[in-house]
Amino acid sequence: MWIVSLTEWQVWEPFVDALRRSAPPGTGVSEFAGTVGAGTWDGTYLDDGDAADRRAHYREAAREAARTGGRGPKAELDDALRAIADLAPEAGQPVRVVAAADPDDDVVELVALPPAVVSGPVTPVLEVVLEPGALPARYRETITPPPGGTPAASADAEAVTRVVAERMPDAVGAAPEEIDEAEAALPDGARLTAEVRALYAAAGSGNLRFEPQEDQFGGFEIVPLRGSFLREAFLPAARFSTWTDDADTSARADPAGRVQSAVGSPLWFPVGTDGAGNVWAADLAPGPEGHLGQIVLLDHEQRAGATYRAESLAALLVGRRAEAGGSTSRQPEDEPAGAGAGPHPPSDSEFLSLDPAAWAERLDAGTVPTTLKAAGLVPDRAHPPALTDAIAAANRLLKLRGQPIIEVTRLTRPAGDRPKGPASSPDAEAAPRKGLLGRLFGR
Repeated sequence: MWIVSLTEWQVWEPFVDALRRSAPPGTGVSEFAGTVGAGTWDGTYLDDGDAADRRAHYREAAREAARTGGRGPKAELDDALRAIADLAPEAGQPVRVVAAADPDDDVVELVALPPAVVSGPVTPVLEVVLEPGALPARYRETITPPPGGTPAASADAEAVTRVVAERMPDAVGAAPEEIDEAEAALPDGARLTAEVRALYAAAGSGNLRFEPQEDQFGGFEIVPLRGSFLREAFLPAARFSTWTDDADTSARADPAGRVQSAVGSPLWFPVGTDGAGNVWAADLAPGPEGHLGQIVLLDHEQRAGATYRAESLAALLVGRRAEAGGSTSRQPEDEPAGAGAGPHPPSDSEFLSLDPAAWAERLDAGTVPTTLKAAGLVPDRAHPPALTDAIAAANRLLKLRGQPIIEVTRLTRPAGDRPKGPASSPDAEAAPRKGLLGRLFGR
């Protein structure tokens, strides 16, 4: 069986032709830059280097389609991209497609990104990580247990055991060696509190739930000591996405001094989840005004930090009260430590985001900081940098650090293979358009 390759012009031809037909009247060159793969696609359309005309053209075409019952202005483009996406690799194929006024000038460029280059929704070349695996300074900071830290007066391991026995009579506790193993994995010689050990000795997993009652804690599903992704989901590396999004993440201290400021920490030890992606954790490194083993909330919608919820696990389970009324919603004064502006602004010596022309100037002048860990290419959905310019700047940065560069495979329309007349002619509109399989197999 013949396997169709993305390097075959015939695979892209329906999309190139659809791109030209979908352009606003008077357009000379239309371009799509984005990623296609695993059944999905995303990217930016430009007509003569601008996105505004196409948006206005689409709005008018969409209104006309709604009036007449037509398929809409993007239907043909999406059909062609869907066929390509079924052939593209799982991770998505970065691509630039150019449909020119003269079909002989049509071009498809398949972009092969080395590991150091990160794609984004706006452009296939969002940023270049010049130091493999590097994270911003705030993500590298750690917190440690305070010397002499003590649990709150409300901490009560026996009460935790009693609540679990009452609410989960069939629960099976974790083996003692499993609890010891979890403790041994903690950094800085930290120890699990007696309450946490009691929780897992009584139930290694399962739902610890209470009857719903207004303004009271409703319980959680116990996070197992082994095999749960939630054990790592709120660590700094897991909360990091890209330098472009996260380089400016900085910490805001808990105004009450109960929670230390950090992006994340293994010393926020997950004990339960609300089922919506949020985690209740025992804080093994509280702030100077906090208590060892106090309960904090790790919110999956927050890029950093933890929010104080109760002074002990017993206070949460027995008293069934948490800060902010036991809800996972946040009050204005309840900002998590580790989110928002703070005393650690992003360092230009670690990350800069510039347009390709500005990078070229720095490269020519030799003023790229030697301490630079990552370089951004200024994402802007309305005015993204031309992909060719972004690739050229990225490759110069990669060469500067001796890293593999971006490779581009260029496909052009075979000689004599032209659309059947201009898109605006009546004959062209009336002529049946071959589908992808028909183009590939000459049907």
